[in-house]
Amino acid sequence: MDGSGRAENDMPRLHRAEEPEEKGSGSPQMPVSAIVLAAVGGMLLFMGLFFLLIAGMSLSGFMVPAIVVIAIASLMMLSAWSIWRKSRERHEEMRSREKERLLCDYCGGMNAEGDLQCRFCGAPLR
Repeated sequence: MDGSGRAENDMPRLHRAEEPEEKGSGSPQMPVSAIVLAAVGGMLLFMGLFFLLIAGMSLSGFMVPAIVVIAIASLMMLSAWSIWRKSRERHEEMRSREKERLLCDYCGGMNAEGDLQCRFCGAPLR
């Protein structure tokens, strides 16, 4: 043991870096348009079901508005789901491309985001 508090054979070793932690990579944020469509669609669906309840109490004038409001609400909710699904697909595609870019073609080492050269072998990254 020398004066630095380390044993002579306790030299730092090079090791392959593990996959870096990605910021906010869990799931993509839901677009605001999808949130608004889902919220308004949900409220309209509730209102349409209320109209349907009233129509079921033998007030036949509420049947047509109930069906129309429920149809509009269903279309809004389906649109919101479609927007969210497309956003999620784009996010997954972007993550896979970024992950592929960070992997060195020559040595297989995982590099940090923003590196232009491999940390392990010095090869240029894509």
